[in-house]
Amino acid sequence: MHSIKSRITAVGLVIPLVLGMAGSALAQDESNQASCNYPGDLTGGKPLVIVIEGLGDPSSGFFRTLNNGAQQAAKDLCVEARYIYPQGGSFDLASYTQQIEQSIAAQPDGIVILGIGDLDAVAQQAKDAGIAVGFQPAPSAKDQPLRDPNDIYVSRVGADEYAGGAMAANRFIADGAKSLVCVQQDPADGTQTMRCQGMADVAAEAGVKYQLVAGSPDPGQTAALLEPFLRANPDVDAMLNTGGSATTGLVTAKNAVGREIFTAGFDVLPELVKLIQDGELTFTIDQQGYWRGYISVMQLVHYIRYGLVQANYYLTGPILVDASNADQVASLAEAGVR
Repeated sequence: MHSIKSRITAVGLVIPLVLGMAGSALAQDESNQASCNYPGDLTGGKPLVIVIEGLGDPSSGFFRTLNNGAQQAAKDLCVEARYIYPQGGSFDLASYTQQIEQSIAAQPDGIVILGIGDLDAVAQQAKDAGIAVGFQPAPSAKDQPLRDPNDIYVSRVGADEYAGGAMAANRFIADGAKSLVCVQQDPADGTQTMRCQGMADVAAEAGVKYQLVAGSPDPGQTAALLEPFLRANPDVDAMLNTGGSATTGLVTAKNAVGREIFTAGFDVLPELVKLIQDGELTFTIDQQGYWRGYISVMQLVHYIRYGLVQANYYLTGPILVDASNADQVASLAEAGVR
């Protein structure tokens, strides 16, 4: 089988491929796939290729965990999962759409799209080309408990982002916090906006103070923004960062002002788990990215092979990681599974 990279290059955009755990070159070839026998397979045993349209380098962080899950599913199901991600600095909805269009031209069996905007039009192109399409994330359970039978996407997998913010607020309030702050790491990111909205709604219902602060993906910049804010707002006793990369900045700012403040973030990164173990970070919200990769591949493969479609959407989170389970999670975070 020709590599999808060579076919993408032919249409003008060179995109790195990542195959296997954390970028190792451990792709399954057609002979391996042909040795697998699945009774009732509607494809007659056809070797399948699923493309994951990545948004970042999977050598570390959240995308490492997502890709590890996708590759394990591919191994378990005797298919090939190809993680593609953009090269270079600038990256937007238009360039991501182009990336997907070039994957469509390569005619894989399935494509997993990661949502950064309205991608329904390009998803429809893939569907019209006979490609099964999955999407991440999934909608909030409160907004859409069951799958729309006319949905373009065979599956939607991801964390309930609104519920994640609500979970953080409830935990802070249970711990005794009276003044909550949501630090939106990327103010333009819709997913992070939903996280802050969940926090805001719980705070309003509980009658506690809530403030929204525009942050930065850079932990140093985040600390520099928050330190004067905390000095000007001495009542603030709980802060949630809506991402993972800048969460350490909350801890730096807290320590700089020298007072007890509950701090938390999103995603499971080894450095965040260590801060929890050291008592510096209260918790982090895990969207269980390994499942986002694994379940997305599994659902597309099961749809292609057996026509199976889940009746609701698959929520991988939110789940809390705090002092009660940080020791267990630590080794898994290092391995890129949590």
